[in-house]
Amino acid sequence: MAAACTLQTAMIAQPARADETNRAVIEAADGTPVTFTSTDVAMRVYLVRGDVTPGLIPDPFEKLPPLPTTVRLSPGTYTVEAESPNASTGHERIIIERDAPAIVRVAPGNASVKAFGGVFIGLGVVATLLGIVTLASISANDASFNRWGIGLPLVLGGLGVGGLGIGMTFAGTTAIGPPHLRPGGAPRGVAMAWKF
Repeated sequence: MAAACTLQTAMIAQPARADETNRAVIEAADGTPVTFTSTDVAMRVYLVRGDVTPGLIPDPFEKLPPLPTTVRLSPGTYTVEAESPNASTGHERIIIERDAPAIVRVAPGNASVKAFGGVFIGLGVVATLLGIVTLASISANDASFNRWGIGLPLVLGGLGVGGLGIGMTFAGTTAIGPPHLRPGGAPRGVAMAWKF
């Protein structure tokens, strides 16, 4: 009977220890609660204090527990990176304020759409440059070559394809929303009163 009680006590105490070890090191005990959420269950979020550019070596980012997760952060500026096998990588700077609990939403972007956007931007730049070269390098007196009939469509088509590529790149980018205040977390506004 005593062994069964000891085993049961150990089983109850274990989840608490596991939860403590999964807490982020970046957390502050008296910090503001910030919840990170995403519709992509495979999304992973990395966090570092300060405004940090991507690609630094050694990597200063700390991996947060699986989403949704809530961490307590000291007020200040943080850099968030998000990645998933199903989405493009996102990078954003957020500002946390004291006593203003926040929600940061990670909206996954389609990596294929972003990749095709990059290809279209490249094709658009090449077509535009070819059109400009065609318009500038062919002599106006050369009657056998219609420089405006070839160069102008290349320039206009290149600009159109490049613009489409820019739009696809933005559409496929993973968006990390700025912190949204929870109900009751917003500071109270000043009421205006008109007196006559």
